Amino acid sequence: SGVVKSDLKTTCLEEGENVKEEESEETQEELLKRGGPFLIFPEELSHRILTYLDVDAYGIMALVSPHWKAFTRTEAVYKKLCERCYLKQSRRKALHVSRFGGSYREMLETRPRVRTGGFYVLKYSKVKKIQRDMWTEIPVGAILESVYYRYMYFRGDGRVLYALTSAPPHEMLPRFVKMNLTGGKDKNALWARYEVHRHNVTVWASHPWHDVRFELKLLSDDEKVSGIKGVFTAMSFERHVSSVSGNFDENESTDLVKFTVPTKPFRFLRDWRL
Repeated sequence: SGVVKSDLKTTCLEEGENVKEEESEETQEELLKRGGPFLIFPEELSHRILTYLDVDAYGIMALVSPHWKAFTRTEAVYKKLCERCYLKQSRRKALHVSRFGGSYREMLETRPRVRTGGFYVLKYSKVKKIQRDMWTEIPVGAILESVYYRYMYFRGDGRVLYALTSAPPHEMLPRFVKMNLTGGKDKNALWARYEVHRHNVTVWASHPWHDVRFELKLLSDDEKVSGIKGVFTAMSFERHVSSVSGNFDENESTDLVKFTVPTKPFRFLRDWRL
């Protein structure tokens, strides 16, 4: 496999060199006609523009043209993407590329990270027992089911938008977009902070009446349930606690409350508007 990876890297480098040689022979007018202003920008300016895109958008850009493929699949680009992902997500704020064979591409593809450019959602339903008395109007044989959704919309700056609501994804998405663009508030959502350590994701949220801590786990391919595809697109709900004082230490806190968590995992839903 080491020989195959080496051959692939050599091929990518050769493709990039061939594209650069071809471009150097073209005039600015020819470049503009072939691919627009983006082809004549200095690379540093192009990278600056692309920082406004989601990290995973680079993979799609590589399919646009040979130029964009060579531009988006270099170690320099993968290093920038890793810095965007891990220096703000991880607890230790370090990359340690040597642990991935010195390859930033290998790091981006294998090191655990939360996905951006969409949100994680967990649907939970519970059948309630109907209390019958002389005023009950629910017919006999009917089932009373309550359904709610938990949402986690992670951003690359270490913030996460958390929501607990009965609104399904197609109703919550426009609200998330509005909050993201305007900085406005929503009655069912609030901004929190998060941290990633290996496969573990910790989220801290502050309500006016108490603080909440969620402990999640990014599932590997072997741990995923059927129907969930993609890398780091599923998270299990490991722990949910709250504290009025904000002290989550089990040995010291006097007001720690533990909640039962659902067994189903969070699923990632992609939407480029986020």
